[in-house]
Amino acid sequence: MADMASIEQRLERIEGILASLKLPKREKYFYSTGEVAGRLGLSKWYVRRLCSVGEIKAEKHPESGRFLIPAKELERIETRRDAIKG
Repeated sequence: MADMASIEQRLERIEGILASLKLPKREKYFYSTGEVAGRLGLSKWYVRRLCSVGEIKAEKHPESGRFLIPAKELERIETRRDAIKG
């Protein structure tokens, strides 16, 4: 029985530690042209143009046809401002 009490105490301590941890906010997987424009300080039109010519690697939404920019691509552009020609 002593082992069970010790296990329960350890479990309570672990649960307390886990509850106190703040998990980071989950990043989005895709961004709209408007969101990217806002983060880069560009116009939505210019971001769509860059997607059209392939300067920004984007996918098109299967239903709406709007450009979706992957989070990795936005990260690439933000870390290397010379990644887009303009």
